[in-house]
Amino acid sequence: MEPSLVKEIDTATDRIDTAAYRRRTLRFLLLICAFKIFLAFYLELGNDEAYYWLYSQHLQWNYFDHPPMVALWIRIFTANLSLDAGGFIRLGSVVGSALSAWFLYRAVALVHSERAGWLAAVLYHSSFYAGITAGLYILPDSPQMVFWTGAMWLMALVEREPDRWRHWLLFGLVSGLCIMSKVHGVFLWAGMGGYAIFYQRGWLRRPQIYVAALVTLVLISPIIFWNIHYDFITYKFHSSRVTVRHFAILWKSFLREAASQLGFNNPVNVVLIVTALAAWWRRRRPFPPVFPLYGFTGLPLALVLLCISLFRDTTLPHWSGPAYVSLLPFAAVALAQKSKSAWPVFLRWSFALFLIVLAGWTVIVKAFPGTWGSKLGEDYGRGDISLDMYGWEHASEQFGIFYRQQEAEGKAPAGLPLVATHWWGAHVDYYFARPLGQPLIGLGQPRLLNHYLWTNRLHRDRLKSGEAYCIIPSDDHTRLPYEYFDSARRVAVIPIERSGSPAHYFFVYRLSGLKKPAPEIEEK
Repeated sequence: MEPSLVKEIDTATDRIDTAAYRRRTLRFLLLICAFKIFLAFYLELGNDEAYYWLYSQHLQWNYFDHPPMVALWIRIFTANLSLDAGGFIRLGSVVGSALSAWFLYRAVALVHSERAGWLAAVLYHSSFYAGITAGLYILPDSPQMVFWTGAMWLMALVEREPDRWRHWLLFGLVSGLCIMSKVHGVFLWAGMGGYAIFYQRGWLRRPQIYVAALVTLVLISPIIFWNIHYDFITYKFHSSRVTVRHFAILWKSFLREAASQLGFNNPVNVVLIVTALAAWWRRRRPFPPVFPLYGFTGLPLALVLLCISLFRDTTLPHWSGPAYVSLLPFAAVALAQKSKSAWPVFLRWSFALFLIVLAGWTVIVKAFPGTWGSKLGEDYGRGDISLDMYGWEHASEQFGIFYRQQEAEGKAPAGLPLVATHWWGAHVDYYFARPLGQPLIGLGQPRLLNHYLWTNRLHRDRLKSGEAYCIIPSDDHTRLPYEYFDSARRVAVIPIERSGSPAHYFFVYRLSGLKKPAPEIEEK
């Protein structure tokens, strides 16, 4: 056979494979997206999600504990808050997870093959962090992952064509948007800087890298100016969580962080990543030239969190998620090199584990009989984390009936606000105050109120009557704001059952005799 004909056949085969894996990836993303949209509407919002919904009610350049992108994300996908059901609030997370997997597919397909890109997309959705925490629930991680994976694609383009201004400028733009989602985004530039210093020092002589950095700096400047205005309140909050004040080693904290990194990122994925990294380090297998850049992006974040956990018991399980997403291309390419199958055995195990956990968690939340938590009256259900997403809608309906009856019978003034002592009172805000068109006001220690220090300014006149309602779930550990009122009287108890057994209760208190105004943020 003529060499030219062989070449034409090979080229045609590559095109067929490219089209086949691209279609396969898109079909997979559509199917998983449809499934997660169902879950987004089926499961009630958790307290963190309700808190970020609170962000979206009043757009700012920055918030007490996070940049503003998650608030804007919710605004976009709820049609500027005109669609306020929980599923619409989460819609940006679900759509964002599909976009993120697609960007990762494009990055790995560019540097290796379409089949490896397909494997990366499935591994992404097999991660409990990427597929659920950032891909179903609405958190700052949800938009962050869109821009993080977009930056990974641009890294591959920059590495391939370092002279192209367009790739550099887009990287600067996307990195800035990532930081405007969550400050973890700075590790994108840490990775780029490390790679330039140790692998591509010629980049440091190019103007593109500095202009791209300037683009990022301009984009994130609102965070900086906002914090200057509020005396670096965000920096102080986060630094108090990660600053090492003593060097007594906390092995329990370290082991918990290591277990969290293993569990949240899917144990199968982590094993694949570690074995691929070992092969890369020993140079047993060829990897694309951009992979050191991904390594410089992901490994420092994972290691920094492990180091912090040795001395501080403050790291959260999902913080390491972006690190392992950066390392997924290693696992995908290693799988592609070992197997010609579209569904290698390890990929099947990874995705099957993801589906089992997601389906199992959904069944537990919606159908577990009663609670596995405390059975003591005032603390009924405490320790059962599934109750964070169960019973709130029904309790809200019951409270709405009670609230309106009290007004109609003249037992309460019209339009009494609700109060809470912690930021996670946003859960009560979304499910109880929002349907009634009433505000929730934060009354407690300023360090625990977070964004309510800003929203309190908007509702200061609503406490003129000196009365309010406070709702406390039995499985929560909040308290009544005794220091703000002369009296607190329990006026209702709303029981919630699950599968025919008591799950938890919502205690409704009527507070009267306001003694001092709600705390507010001080302006400089």
